[in-house]
Amino acid sequence: MRIYGKKRALKALTDFSQSGRMPHALLLYGPRGIGKHTLADYAAMMYMCEKHGDSPCMECNECRRTESHIHPDVLYPLRDMSDNGKYNVDGLRQFIADCYIKPNDGDVRVCVFEKLDEMLPQHQNTLLKFIEEPLDFNRYIFIAEKKSPILQTVLSRVTALEVDGAGESEFTAALAEKDIPADRAAELYERFAGNIGAAAAFAENGEELGYVTAALKAADAIASRNETACLTAMLSLKSREELFEALGILSDIFAAAAGKRGGRAVSGAYRTQAEKTARSLPLRMISRLYDESVRLYGKSYANPNLRLFAGECCGAFFDVIYG
Repeated sequence: MRIYGKKRALKALTDFSQSGRMPHALLLYGPRGIGKHTLADYAAMMYMCEKHGDSPCMECNECRRTESHIHPDVLYPLRDMSDNGKYNVDGLRQFIADCYIKPNDGDVRVCVFEKLDEMLPQHQNTLLKFIEEPLDFNRYIFIAEKKSPILQTVLSRVTALEVDGAGESEFTAALAEKDIPADRAAELYERFAGNIGAAAAFAENGEELGYVTAALKAADAIASRNETACLTAMLSLKSREELFEALGILSDIFAAAAGKRGGRAVSGAYRTQAEKTARSLPLRMISRLYDESVRLYGKSYANPNLRLFAGECCGAFFDVIYG
């Protein structure tokens, strides 16, 4: 396993290990494509490695099985849920009950909970006692794109690490492994700010993903105060998952725009929209748009009617504009 970027998160994990204070519960969060799952594999190896060093050796049987996702004591409960790849209370309760039995092979079991930010509040509450009163042999790794939909009671019981992107040289080297030339990598770096996964997916598909296009058009429409264009963009989304992703992008744009109004430089995938928003709207309004996008992002995983909810989103943003 070779890890590109993620310097701050990797340093934090190394510091935890060196001090003998490796957390029993980690939250790894960051945008899609940034490498959260790769870092989760690395962290799981830190828990499981036979050599117990400051970093996983990546050579022992425990590390190799963990990296290959065949270790019987590194578990991914979402992948075993029967409800269309979504968490359900009965499945979580059965998983938790099974984890009160000692591990199969060694002294430690690692439970990797993917998409924590898409887990309904009642599902997160089901996990609380499991997290706050851990057995000596259980460790937890949670993965999420955003922290905002996660209950504060859960956040208070985990150590959260933001997964950062790669620097330009590492970004270029990673894309070279995917046969993307350096000049193209330079263009992609400017657009995706070190997010290797997102850049590689964009290069492979040859066009912007639909929900990205919709989010950027909606952001332009909001900055231009064009409610009809915003509604058209939101109604172009084809699934709840696309709407979820688009709202996440909009919240990133509003956060970057607020930073720009506060004097910070803007870089990355959505710089053009963030700068346009910062030029067009006052900071107070941008802050409220961010709050609305986060609220709607959290609400979107409750499986609403897609078209009605798209209209609700547009209405909420323009209530801020005209309110």
